[in-house]
Amino acid sequence: MGQDKLDPMQLKALPSASLSSGEIKLYAYPDDLPDTPVGCVELYNYDPVNRRAAVGLVVSNEYRRQGYGTAMIQTLTQFCLQNTSLHQVYADIAATNTPSINIFQHAGYQHCATLRDWVVRSNHYIDTYRYQLILN
Repeated sequence: MGQDKLDPMQLKALPSASLSSGEIKLYAYPDDLPDTPVGCVELYNYDPVNRRAAVGLVVSNEYRRQGYGTAMIQTLTQFCLQNTSLHQVYADIAATNTPSINIFQHAGYQHCATLRDWVVRSNHYIDTYRYQLILN
């Protein structure tokens, strides 16, 4: 499935979701599986003073590498531009998570920082990359 197959109407928020609560989770449903979420994209760590929020992305294993992650990030970006006053969004991604790095880069995010030895995986510290997108 290509990234152009997912439109904003297929991202559904929980009824209680609002940025003022600190987070928004949007669940993605494809046309051919309208009752099956393929993943979730979220805004969290909302900072109203500096007008920024972190972005998280999860795509179910069986739906990876089909364009859903990219479509979800692009749709979230449009949501932010149209419905929030955010100045920027960012994502912290493990340096070893090449698929996520590719998704965020493809969506226009730029690498802006490296956090050394930030997370532990299999008893080893690894770096985390921060990717940032300036919205306005």
